[in-house]
Amino acid sequence: MSKITPSQNKKIYDDWFNALSIYERYKREHFLKRNGPLLTGVYFKPMYGGEHYVPVFHTHSLMTPFPVISINCPRALQNSKNVTESISFSKHEKQLEKLVMDFKTQCPVAFEKELKFNIIMEFYDDYIHNSIEFPLQAMTDSVLLSFWCNDGISCENKITKYRVIIDSWPENAQKRFGGADQWAKDVRQLMNMDSLNATIISELAKFKVESLQDYRII
Repeated sequence: MSKITPSQNKKIYDDWFNALSIYERYKREHFLKRNGPLLTGVYFKPMYGGEHYVPVFHTHSLMTPFPVISINCPRALQNSKNVTESISFSKHEKQLEKLVMDFKTQCPVAFEKELKFNIIMEFYDDYIHNSIEFPLQAMTDSVLLSFWCNDGISCENKITKYRVIIDSWPENAQKRFGGADQWAKDVRQLMNMDSLNATIISELAKFKVESLQDYRII
């Protein structure tokens, strides 16, 4: 099977852009939108050396400096066997409506213009508790979003809960991240509204996405 051609890729991206019209095109294969201090996006990940693709929803927090827009908390479309889907151009042409509906069912947050605070918190918690990696950035993002949304009780509860999780990680992972106590200290130092808002403005400018409409977190 041959790679998806440039013209076929254009058709794929255009079709998905029609289904995900709340987003803006950041790159040809990457759509973005802004919700307050978060960017959320859909990235079309090549599969099998570019012969197939899969849509992946993700978050990126603007509250901590980062060199690139990260694919944090990724959630890829799954197939009927609950493994990552792999979509050929032929399948895209024949089953686009079903693929869009499956993605919407599996990841409804990807189709929401305004993000509800409790929904994005559930998304973070689900990723953190099911990740096969060490989701330190997602933990930091979750705490800072709670702080930014003036939910101080949730901040403290999350810090306590996440410290327990970090303490359960292998020793080499904890050394890499500095351990639970260091993480808690670092995240508390970031909990300053003036500093967070300054970082958000700086990050928007760095990635040249200041023009993105802010759909807010409600």
